[in-house]
Amino acid sequence: MSPSFRDELNIALSPAKVAMVHLGRGLKTAPVSRQELVCAAAQPGEAPWTKALECLERALQEQKNGKADATVLLSNHFVRYVLVPWSEQISDTNEEQAFIRHCFIKTSGAEAQRWALRMSPAGYGETQVACAIDQDLLDGLERISASHGLRLASLQPYFMAAFNQWRRQLPDSVVWFVVAEPGRLCVSLLERGQWRILRVVKVGDDWRDTLGKLLEREYLVSDSGPERGKVYLHAPDDESEIVLPGWTVHRLGANPHAQVSSEFYLAMSMIG
Repeated sequence: MSPSFRDELNIALSPAKVAMVHLGRGLKTAPVSRQELVCAAAQPGEAPWTKALECLERALQEQKNGKADATVLLSNHFVRYVLVPWSEQISDTNEEQAFIRHCFIKTSGAEAQRWALRMSPAGYGETQVACAIDQDLLDGLERISASHGLRLASLQPYFMAAFNQWRRQLPDSVVWFVVAEPGRLCVSLLERGQWRILRVVKVGDDWRDTLGKLLEREYLVSDSGPERGKVYLHAPDDESEIVLPGWTVHRLGANPHAQVSSEFYLAMSMIG
């Protein structure tokens, strides 16, 4: 693969923080700088991502990175998810987008009409994960990127970025894959690699108790049978021991086998 002759800028956005890792160009990318800014609290009536965009623009003005490819990681506060069942009736991209939007409208109402939608690829006949963000958030990121000489190369929801880090290391059995960040828990169930459940819930400082209760509830309504499965927890900002009675919990850190830079993983952990 030819080396990139553009710098890379890994950006993580959350309601509380903006983290950036600037990587230099060349055969081996190396960190040039790291930056972390605290965002002001959103005002009543503001979108939860408003202050994060303002903080990002301020950070880019101060850093003056020049031309670079930007990868943006979005906190689960800013992203909605839905499982989209396989349909033989879909024949093109327009029909796929219409079907995804229909699934979001069923779960979230008419506001989903203005969301920007993406769906993760899956195998033939498999349920897929779709993601949605406010169109205004996407427009804002594109505007800020263009005004600072950045090419928005990739936009990744936190849950899917974390899952993609580990998907090849997860066992082919019953797996509860969980991503925790301040204020949000994403809990998913995969059976033999197939998506069955995906929930995002608001949480407080007692998120461990919430996680235990949520797992029990979702297990009871699932069709997993007697096999409870194991929990794989991605919570890089929390190093405390996690004990969930009745569950086997595996903590996930940075994956040395993942095909992304360690600096991107740093940006993921910095949004905590």
